[in-house]
Amino acid sequence: MMRLNVQLDFGAGADPVPLGQLGRDGASRTAVFEWNKDFAARPLNLSPLRGLSYDRLLPANKARGATLPGLFEDSLPDGWGRLLLDREMEARGISRAEIGDLERLAYVGRHGAGALTYQPDTGREPIGAIDLAWFEEIIPQVGAGASAEDLSRLRVISGGSQGARPKFVAQLYQDMHSLRDHRAERSAGWRHVLIKGRASSDPHGVVEAEVAYGQLMQGAGIATSPMFALTGATEAFFATVRFDRPGQGRLHMATVAGMLDIGMVHGAVDYVDLIKIARAIGGGMTEVEEVFRRMVFNIRAFNRDDHVRNHAYLMDAAGCWSLAPAYDVSFSDGPGGEHSLAVAGEGRRPGIKAISEVARIAGIKLTRRNAIIEAVDGALDQWDEVARGCGVPDRLRVQIGREIQTARGWA
Repeated sequence: MMRLNVQLDFGAGADPVPLGQLGRDGASRTAVFEWNKDFAARPLNLSPLRGLSYDRLLPANKARGATLPGLFEDSLPDGWGRLLLDREMEARGISRAEIGDLERLAYVGRHGAGALTYQPDTGREPIGAIDLAWFEEIIPQVGAGASAEDLSRLRVISGGSQGARPKFVAQLYQDMHSLRDHRAERSAGWRHVLIKGRASSDPHGVVEAEVAYGQLMQGAGIATSPMFALTGATEAFFATVRFDRPGQGRLHMATVAGMLDIGMVHGAVDYVDLIKIARAIGGGMTEVEEVFRRMVFNIRAFNRDDHVRNHAYLMDAAGCWSLAPAYDVSFSDGPGGEHSLAVAGEGRRPGIKAISEVARIAGIKLTRRNAIIEAVDGALDQWDEVARGCGVPDRLRVQIGREIQTARGWA
C-alpha cells in the first residue's frame, strides 16, 4: 500500500516540519492521514475554520465523495496539471486506473504550490532553462502527438497546477526574458513566477485583458502580486509573481475550498461567508474591507469566475494566517451566467441592494461603503485607456467596457 510522508517546508534554510503520513484506506477506498506525534503535541493552526483532532486519523469527506482529506486537496493537480499527467501516463502505456490521488501527489512531490510537500517524490531532475517559444509550440500537441518526454517536462514545470488554461511555474530573471526551472536554487536577479497562456476556447486578448485587470485592481486599492505580459512566438502570455514564494522562503497556502473542505462548488458559498471567514481568521476590519473591495470589483468588472479556489489564505512558519493577494481575476461569464459566489443570495445581477447587504453584515459604515465603491468605479473608469495600453483587441475591449457599464447599473 502506498504511503506518503507529508511535511511543511517553509524554506529559507529552516528544517521541514513533519506532519504525518497519507495512506490508502482499503475499506473506504479513500486516503486517510495519520498525524506525526511530535507535530500533534505542538501543532500549528492548520485549520483556523475547522477544528482538527490530532489524536485520530484524518479521513476524506465521504459525504461529498472526496478521496483526500480537504487539507491536501489544494495540492492535487486538476485541469491542466491533471491533463498533463494523464497524457504522460497514456504515452508510457500506463492506465489511468493505476493513477490515484496519492500517486498524483507523489508526482507533485516537493514542488507544488504553498509549503506542503510529499515524499517519496516521483519527480525528475531540474531541467535548466525554459524556452517560452517551446511551451507555446507544444501546447496544441498535448491532446495528441506530444512525446512522453515532452509531456513529462510539461508536467514538471506545471508545479501541480490547477485551472484549465495551459500554465507553468518558473524563475524569471530581471531581464524579463530568461526563464529557468522553478526548482533551481534561488539567486540574485531571479524571482518565482506563474505563467499561463490562452486556452483554445478563449478569445484572443484574454491574456492582455487579465494584465489590464491587474492594473485596475491596483488602482482600486486591491492587494495583488505584480502582473505583466511576456511575449511568445505568436502570442502573449500572462505572468505574475508567486505570492507563495517570498524571497528564499515558502508559505503554506489554503484556498477557501480547502479550508472549508467543500471541494469545487458553485453557488453554495456567498461573499457573506467570505466576510465571516476574514473575521474568524482574525485579520480585523482591514481584511474584511479588502474582501468587500474585491467583491465590488468582481461584480463591476464582470469577473464571475470567482469560485472558492480563487480565494485563499497564507500561513507562515509561526502559524500566522493572512489573506492572500487577489488572483485569477479577469472578464468571465461564470457558470450559467452567474457569479460562482453569490452576493447576499444574488448571483446573476448583484447590484447596490446586494452590495449594501454584504456591507451591513460586514459592519462597514455607509460612508466607508460608498468610498470603496467609488474607488472601484474610479479605477474601472480607466478601463478603455488601460486596455488600449495593454493591447486588448478592440472587439474584446468594447465588449468588456459595455459589460462594466451594465454591471454598474444593477439595482
